[in-house]
Amino acid sequence: MPVPPLSKSLFKLGLTCPIKLKHALAKPVLPRQADGNEYMQQLALGGYMFEKLVKVYYPGEDMFIPKESHTDASARTLAKIKAGDCTLHEATFAAGSLMARSDIVRVTGDTLDLIEIKSASAEAESKLQADPKELLKKSWEPYVVDLAYQVHVARQALQAAGITKTIRAWFYLPNKLGVASPEEVRGLFTLTENGPGGRPTVEYRGHAKPGDETSLIAILEATEAVAQAYPSEESIAEASARLSGYVASGNWPAVEVGMKCKDCEFNVPGQTSGYDLCWGSQARVEHHLFTLGYLGSMEYRNPGTVRRIVEQTAPRAPRITDLQDEDVAGDAPLQRCWKRQIMAVRTGRPFISPELVRDAATLMRCKPENYPLFFLDYEGTRCALPSAAGCRPYGQVAFQWSCHVVDNPGASPRHVEWLDTENDNPNLGFLESLRKLLGEQGTIYHWADYEVVVTQELADEIRGDDSKAELVSWVDRNWGTKAKIKKDIVKSERCLDLLEISRGHFYDPAMMGSHSIKKVLPVVWKNPAIQKLFPKFAVDQHGQPVKNPYDALPALTLQDAKDSALDLSKLDELDVVKNGPGAMRAYEHIRYGLAASDQAARKSMRRQLMRYCELDTAAMVMVWRHWLG
Repeated sequence: MPVPPLSKSLFKLGLTCPIKLKHALAKPVLPRQADGNEYMQQLALGGYMFEKLVKVYYPGEDMFIPKESHTDASARTLAKIKAGDCTLHEATFAAGSLMARSDIVRVTGDTLDLIEIKSASAEAESKLQADPKELLKKSWEPYVVDLAYQVHVARQALQAAGITKTIRAWFYLPNKLGVASPEEVRGLFTLTENGPGGRPTVEYRGHAKPGDETSLIAILEATEAVAQAYPSEESIAEASARLSGYVASGNWPAVEVGMKCKDCEFNVPGQTSGYDLCWGSQARVEHHLFTLGYLGSMEYRNPGTVRRIVEQTAPRAPRITDLQDEDVAGDAPLQRCWKRQIMAVRTGRPFISPELVRDAATLMRCKPENYPLFFLDYEGTRCALPSAAGCRPYGQVAFQWSCHVVDNPGASPRHVEWLDTENDNPNLGFLESLRKLLGEQGTIYHWADYEVVVTQELADEIRGDDSKAELVSWVDRNWGTKAKIKKDIVKSERCLDLLEISRGHFYDPAMMGSHSIKKVLPVVWKNPAIQKLFPKFAVDQHGQPVKNPYDALPALTLQDAKDSALDLSKLDELDVVKNGPGAMRAYEHIRYGLAASDQAARKSMRRQLMRYCELDTAAMVMVWRHWLG
């Protein structure tokens, strides 16, 4: 069996853990979680659009041929470079067992510029050039290592072919200080999944061309940063030789389980995954050590804690109750959180704080003078390319809110919602509709700070516009502002984070270390009074009782039964809108995807978005009523 080449993606995977590299090459293929979380996948879609725009401004010959061997692709690349000055897109370099594909290769005389287009952003105040010293920061290391590997393989390939070039390395990135022209907005791009090589195919319908002025692209020279790249305290050459040696020989290092395994992409519950092969009998158990909330903080404070517990409990799986008193010693919020979780698991009983039992109405600011009560949830998206001219990369696009309102003590909650899928920039309408709903009186409930951060950000976008001064003033009064020095969130007294109430005053063993509302809600749903309050979420589409109201959301495709037929084979990725990333993807398809021109699909997705967001705010009402008793 031929030895597979060490590609750039395999190299990066092996750096995090060589056994992951082994799992990635296993035959038959081992199950694997989606690459990155769903939110990052959504950002990546904008990244493909940005990459297309960069290549519009910097055109070149597309060198990618599906299913071509890496050696043949490299030979074609080297032949082009030998022939003289050129600009190549998707050029491949191969050297021995190593291979890498580069976004743009530009040859000018004796210089070869290797350009990586990333959706990670930078800030460039003058022209397009950003400060390259930014790349020496720790946060940029994964990107620099990626580019350093490309440079290493390219250098080896050039030397083997007898080509002498000075290699310079560059990043082309979205410039967060730039603004989009009318020819640079998302509506001019069409993205189709599963193009050649498994990458999306992006079509650009605008009129931007090489030489046009743009402020959207920040250019950082990375030559110095690449030269200093030493991942895991070894050079790129040493790391690539080590990892390719494992692949070629089949002799892998011993498995070392520990904290790094917690979020391993090969950890797929319900299937025999790479994680199970590494952990064996210690892989799975209820209340596994990995379910401890903020376990990473414990490991950071006392390195080796996870490894110690794993060794002490072998061959059985480690549980959170195996932690010792000294592991959770202290009275800071974090230590109290750990102690509550461990105690709840040991006793099988939930923790409810004395304050919540004694006077929940005061704790949650729902005395008669605090009404009306607004349970509020937003849906929004960010993208590397702005949605409207004059907007910045990764600017917030707030397209939906849902609110359950309790007007006075004893009143039944009523639902109000707002959704804009028609306008390029819905932000102003979003704020104006909120002001009309919320006014100046009442308590604004939210779960985590997302709603506060988004509202303040939207106000900052129009701050300085005299015609919007009254609206900005309303936000400042009722939502608070960002601190000028530390950029911390300063919330209005009207705002109350129910997540903080949960963290400080409530815990049930079934929450498995998480205070996400999707973990708290099933616990609350066991209360018959709560089920009676929201009967529409009590059964699934088959009429069967549900243990979690989110299971009552129909497994909706991009059409309802009463809608006209639609080719769903093109829209598999949007089967269900049951979470925030799903809502973002639905919005993107309504605005810019295949559903943009299909009215039946647009109607279907709007209904899905409304049902999902309605349940998010209904969930807050359920939790609030449960805590009130």
